[in-house]
Amino acid sequence: MHTKTEVTPDQFEVTDDLVIHHKPTGAEFTPHSENEDSVLVWTGEIGRKLSNGAVYQYRDVLAVMKAIWRERANRMVVSASYS
Repeated sequence: MHTKTEVTPDQFEVTDDLVIHHKPTGAEFTPHSENEDSVLVWTGEIGRKLSNGAVYQYRDVLAVMKAIWRERANRMVVSASYS
C-alpha cells in the first residue's frame, strides 16, 4: 500500500472555462454550474504512484476541488450582485 500525499489548493489551476485541473496528477474536474454534486471527472493519475513517489487519493483531491469550486461560485455570485 502506498502512503497518501497531502492535497493542497496550490496544486490546482482553474482555466478560463472553469475546468479545475490538479497539476500533479493531470486530473480534471468540470463542475456542473447548477449542481455542486454533479462533476465531470477525468481522473488522470489519481491513486497511482507518480514518478516522485507521491500518491494522491481520489476523495482528497475531490474534496479540495469542491472547496475551490464553492469559493469560485461564491465569488461569481457576489460579483453578479454588484453588477
